[in-house]
Amino acid sequence: MSLYRFRVMIDDASEAFRDIEIRRDQTFLDFHHAIKAAFGFKGEEMASFYVSDEEWGKGAEIPLADMGFGEDGHAPALMADTQIGDHIRGKSQRYVYAYDFLNMWMFLCECIHTGKPAKEQTYPTVVLSVGTPPSEHSRMDPILLPGEEEEDNLREEAEEIYDADEDMGFGEEDAEEGDEFGQGDEFPEEHY
Repeated sequence: MSLYRFRVMIDDASEAFRDIEIRRDQTFLDFHHAIKAAFGFKGEEMASFYVSDEEWGKGAEIPLADMGFGEDGHAPALMADTQIGDHIRGKSQRYVYAYDFLNMWMFLCECIHTGKPAKEQTYPTVVLSVGTPPSEHSRMDPILLPGEEEEDNLREEAEEIYDADEDMGFGEEDAEEGDEFGQGDEFPEEHY
């Protein structure tokens, strides 16, 4: 049984990467979970692997879930049903891994070593970790997911609006003469 070591690089300014070892008989679903864990991604977003060439072109798709038919009219093999070894064509096999199709996280996975698995080791496993990866949510629109700075700005805006309402002449003396909207019990007769 063979073992593959993939260098998995995230397409991000952080240039973080992880080396992940995985056995030939393990599935792309195992690889999917290993990549997410290695980069600290915890969501359950859609994902796909693509068998790649030397220029990182996307070839055959290996999706997480069945989304219909593939480009050639046939349903692609799913991650859970496809072993890593099924798509190894050479010692430097490459895959492109796409995670979260809204925020489009792209990972480049290149086989950099082959060997035999250690008897007592559980696979897949991270054997090298370089750089701090971005947060999974760092590409989301700040309006949809405010960070601390955006929350502070929203809080300040709300306080300014509240303070402006207090300065609009609806003080205590006006409150005695009318309801909470500054109105008396009856409209003056000229309004009828």
